[in-house]
Amino acid sequence: MTKRKHVSPEVLDASLLRKQRKPIPHPFVLDAISTLSPYTRPMFGCLAIYVKDKIALILRDKPKSTADNGVWLATTQEHHHSLRREFPNMRSIQVLGKRVTGWQVLPADAPDFESAALRACELVLAGDPRIGKIPGARTSKSRSKADGRSPKQIKTSKKHGSTINFDTVRKIGLAIPGVEESTAYGSPALKIRGKLLACVPTHRSAEPGSLAVRVGFDDRAELLAAAPDVYYVTDHYLNYSAVLVRLSRVTPDVLRDLLGMAHKFVTGRRA
Repeated sequence: MTKRKHVSPEVLDASLLRKQRKPIPHPFVLDAISTLSPYTRPMFGCLAIYVKDKIALILRDKPKSTADNGVWLATTQEHHHSLRREFPNMRSIQVLGKRVTGWQVLPADAPDFESAALRACELVLAGDPRIGKIPGARTSKSRSKADGRSPKQIKTSKKHGSTINFDTVRKIGLAIPGVEESTAYGSPALKIRGKLLACVPTHRSAEPGSLAVRVGFDDRAELLAAAPDVYYVTDHYLNYSAVLVRLSRVTPDVLRDLLGMAHKFVTGRRA
């Protein structure tokens, strides 16, 4: 009989921690702004960096989908021109499927990546207003609304512990003009003029008790940044204009606003 090797609890704990912890992408960025006491949250399978009440940067280093690897800058289109003078290789991220996005990336494969990333850190340290956004704050005049409410109002109205299922979703959704009950991939869904509004997600990556709601990519980013315990997205849904919602974490009022936002997004899209 083979003798079983004894492993001390300390060694076992250390081994488990090594397996559970994911390496921080581009850790020199966090080191460079450490005096600001930044904190991080996972987002889009990456690492978002917050300074006080603002999201400033996202660090991305995925081995398979490498196109947008690097340091993402939380900025707006009005600042792109001036920032590009400092960062010639800066461009819009591709993962959101839009030609121009508010988020800009300093690509990891650019020859000046490290120097550009450190320069971005200097701007963050200096409080440059071009980098950093308060989640939910919109500067565009065409900001999305649902029944007169902004995305920030929607996500900050949540209350935990509510009991909501697709019956609640159906009841609220069918009260919106033109919305009809349907199915999507065999699961209950709401549509308007044949276009998907919301549905029970069928992919195995979605958590049980979730709802997939159609929203624009920018609105989704804000929802994820402000309330990651309520809204989430998996890699499978990353390129779809939708957000996953944990129904146990929202109220009927929040759900009504979300469906209103989805209605405006779907009906406002070009064919």
